[in-house]
Amino acid sequence: MTWRFADLRVRTKLLITLGIPVAGLVLLIGKQVDGSLKRRDVLSYINLQARNIGRLSGLLHELQEENTAAIAYLSGAQDNQARLSLQHVRTDAAADALNDPELVLGQDVEGAASLAGLGLLRQRVQERRITSGDADMAYRAMRGALLNDLSRVAKLALDPETKDRLYSHLSLLNAIDAQAGVCITLGRGFGKGWLPAAELGALGDALARYATNMFLFERDAPVEVLAAYQRTFHGPEVNFVRTVMGTVQEKRALEGLNVDAAEWRTSSERAVALLNAVAALSLTRIVESTEANRRDAEKRLGLVVAAFIGVLVAVVAMAWALLQSMQRTVNEVTRAAGALAEGDIRVKVPVTSNDEFGRMARSINRMIENVGALSASAESIGKGNYGTVVPVRGAADVLGVALTRMKENLRTARDLDAEQKKALEEEKAKLQQANDRINVLIKEIHHRVKNNLQVIASLLRLQRATIDDERLQHVFDQSQSRVASMALIHEKLYRGDELVHLDLAQYIRELFAELVQLNNVRDTITYKAEVDPGVTFDLNTMVPLGLVLNELITNSFKHAFKDRPAGRIVLAVRRVGEQAFDLLYTDDGVGIPPHRIGGDGSTLGVSLIESLVEQMNGLLTVESDAGGTRYHIRFRPR
Repeated sequence: MTWRFADLRVRTKLLITLGIPVAGLVLLIGKQVDGSLKRRDVLSYINLQARNIGRLSGLLHELQEENTAAIAYLSGAQDNQARLSLQHVRTDAAADALNDPELVLGQDVEGAASLAGLGLLRQRVQERRITSGDADMAYRAMRGALLNDLSRVAKLALDPETKDRLYSHLSLLNAIDAQAGVCITLGRGFGKGWLPAAELGALGDALARYATNMFLFERDAPVEVLAAYQRTFHGPEVNFVRTVMGTVQEKRALEGLNVDAAEWRTSSERAVALLNAVAALSLTRIVESTEANRRDAEKRLGLVVAAFIGVLVAVVAMAWALLQSMQRTVNEVTRAAGALAEGDIRVKVPVTSNDEFGRMARSINRMIENVGALSASAESIGKGNYGTVVPVRGAADVLGVALTRMKENLRTARDLDAEQKKALEEEKAKLQQANDRINVLIKEIHHRVKNNLQVIASLLRLQRATIDDERLQHVFDQSQSRVASMALIHEKLYRGDELVHLDLAQYIRELFAELVQLNNVRDTITYKAEVDPGVTFDLNTMVPLGLVLNELITNSFKHAFKDRPAGRIVLAVRRVGEQAFDLLYTDDGVGIPPHRIGGDGSTLGVSLIESLVEQMNGLLTVESDAGGTRYHIRFRPR
């Protein structure tokens, strides 16, 4: 069997139809959600890297402070030892901050590992086993490694806005580091009054790096950071430091400056501290910006997810409402169509909308109304009102046209039936008249047969009166009773309403009465007859059955109760099958001698009973003893 989309259930087709755009919408929104998730993760990562830069910047700042304190200590100022020890603690704390488990640094970022030789350097500084120039170079190398780490971390920022802020911040840090190096170098030079040529060359490079990075910072810094820089980095000390640094960069020498080393140290440290304050503000703004971007990404992610859920819920709700409406209408239409198919025109489809389903419901209701009108017309026509007007709604109304044609055909059939009925009634009247004549003739025949049999019985009785031989008289009496039993049958037939069948129970009662009178039976001899209700036989069965009963009853009256003061006869006819009956005859007389029971039928009575039982298609059994005689005859009427 070929699969077709049109064969699917309406609900399935609707779900598939809605599911395709919904699936596309889900994919699009899912892509948006995935992008928002990735952006959130990226911004979280950038925020973390900004915090990492802050910790590296903090370590760089503390290392710069330790560098300054170490050079001051090596210059011979004993009061700087306490400051140096305190700075060691601060530097170690900043280095320990890089070991935070939440800190995620790249594999190429050394972090605290760049301070591997710091312990040995401190020991040599405290024991003054190193020159201030060598110590400055060692600290400068460590600061350079941290600056390289900061550059690597800054490159990991993927957000353009954050990347610009990090670049300007990195420029500021490089400028601060260059200024700190310049201040330390000049401090040593002002203390001694001169500097070696190699250090003067390195000093020029540091001044150039300072100027370049400050230019980049001022060019790329955000407005609020640049404004804070302009507000913060000014004053006599800053101007003094700028002037000295500009002069040194221009002359490439220290001669003629006459700068006090202590004043320089104080002013330069102040200037570096001001720049570090600006760097701290810049870092704070970077962290705040990345945090705000991350929160905005999370908010947008929440909005996208909420929109997705809202759209999905709305689509599901609309689909459910549409399905319910469609299902309800389809169920109502199906129920109405099923009821209409079973002949029930009382149904009606509820109309709940004006859309296609509403129009379909109205069409179904109009169809039901049309069928109802046709049904009413058909019912009226069925009652014989052939003048009923059948509503025909056009040539296409096949049912109305067919009902109209049926009405005309029924009217024609009624007229024809009336004519045939009239003819049949006439024929029936004729048949009834013929049947009445036949019944009269049959009754007349039975009456004449009965009269003839009575005449024969009377002749036998008259003939008996002329005979003195008792044996012959007995023979005439038996013949007379036999003829009387047959006459009684014909009498019952012509006197009754049924000319074919005879009620056996009524016949037996009258036969007993006839034989009691004929044989002059004493009142002490009684009888009882039991016949199943509704047992009737036709003439072919009743004649031999009546003769058998006549022989049995007569024999009991004549022989069974001789020399006995009383006696009783019980006769029963039972139905034992559809076409089988049992005749049970019993008397409590003296019984039949054994040689008579097994005789060869030499007497007329015995021969007659056997012959009659054979005519009845029956079987005879006889039992006799001192308690009486019992006959059992099972016969099947032909």
